[in-house]
Amino acid sequence: MQPPQIITRPRPRLTWWLGSGLVFLLMAGFVIFQFNPSDYHFYPRCMLYVTTGIYCPGCGSQRALYYLAHGHLATALRCNALLILSLPFLAFTFARYSLRWVANKPLPPFIIRTGWIKLLVGVLILFTILRNISCSPFIYLAPP
Repeated sequence: MQPPQIITRPRPRLTWWLGSGLVFLLMAGFVIFQFNPSDYHFYPRCMLYVTTGIYCPGCGSQRALYYLAHGHLATALRCNALLILSLPFLAFTFARYSLRWVANKPLPPFIIRTGWIKLLVGVLILFTILRNISCSPFIYLAPP
């Protein structure tokens, strides 16, 4: 008599989720590539800037992505340096997790230590303060 076989269920691949996410990213990339946020007014505006005139850490991100998509790195850095400098780290993290997922290996837990969170919050606050100072050299951190 043979022992019963162990029934294992394959891990759900969520291909529909990834496919719809990829379609959304391609559509958003197409819109950002085709329509300059400085010229077209259907893009959402920053409510902090509209109400107070203070640049938040995200102000200029749409224009930065537009200029980066067109290969103008210096202009993209001028629009939002923090976003452009963080993109290589985000791409590396995304690629690492994606490759492990495609290889059907277990994903490492996504744990962020509190020290890194405090550092990120500090960098965001410092970037916000520095880009709102209206004298040289800090004026180069504010979007044009």
